[in-house]
Amino acid sequence: MIKKVALVAFAAVVLLFYVPFLALGYYMSGGGVLKLPSTSMLATTFMLALVTAAVAIALAYPAAYYLAKRGNELEFALLIAPLWVGTLLKAYSLLVVFSVVERFTGVVLWGTALGVVVGMVYEYFPYAVLTLYAAIEKLSETPTQAARVLGASRAQAFLRVELPLTMPGVVAAFILTFLFAMGEVIMPAVLGAWKVYTVGSYIWDLYFKARDFLSGSVLSLLLAALSLLATYVVVKTIRSFSI
Repeated sequence: MIKKVALVAFAAVVLLFYVPFLALGYYMSGGGVLKLPSTSMLATTFMLALVTAAVAIALAYPAAYYLAKRGNELEFALLIAPLWVGTLLKAYSLLVVFSVVERFTGVVLWGTALGVVVGMVYEYFPYAVLTLYAAIEKLSETPTQAARVLGASRAQAFLRVELPLTMPGVVAAFILTFLFAMGEVIMPAVLGAWKVYTVGSYIWDLYFKARDFLSGSVLSLLLAALSLLATYVVVKTIRSFSI
């Protein structure tokens, strides 16, 4: 029984990774016209992912630092609790929040890029916290104490000692959230009301509306290649910051 399950899983993996390469070969041999996303769509997706990653890191670092230094199990569980909730449920819950915000402040978030960023930051914040927590929690207090003994203030010790030592975790969290945001579909669809069109939304339309599985497979392969490139950058960055 276990052998059959393993064979089925292996066949599924081979199919998922082999079909996009077949589609790429089909287009490279002149078999069809590849439907690439527009430059404006790529720019929109890139900027949304970049802003999402930057904001998520800015919010997650203080939270992870507090959890690593003074937090308890309950606070840790509360911060990562959103991981137990599905993305679609989060998106529709934020629609309710957006309607309340619009009613009392007049600020419109639904159907805007800002609303999509808020949704994606909310979605990927726990992942950033977990990645940064792992980097900060294992950090030794000895370098910080040595800096304080040598006359550095608390802020100077953090900026010149602790922050550089945790930069590998910062970079890893940034790349993780950036790649997640690059391929996000649900948040732009629900919170952006299809007015904020991203590459993930485009691939979704290619698969389920245009039924162009070959173009969708090739674009998915390109996103996978971006993931491999980002992984390489993370490894090189971690090595460069190693002491």
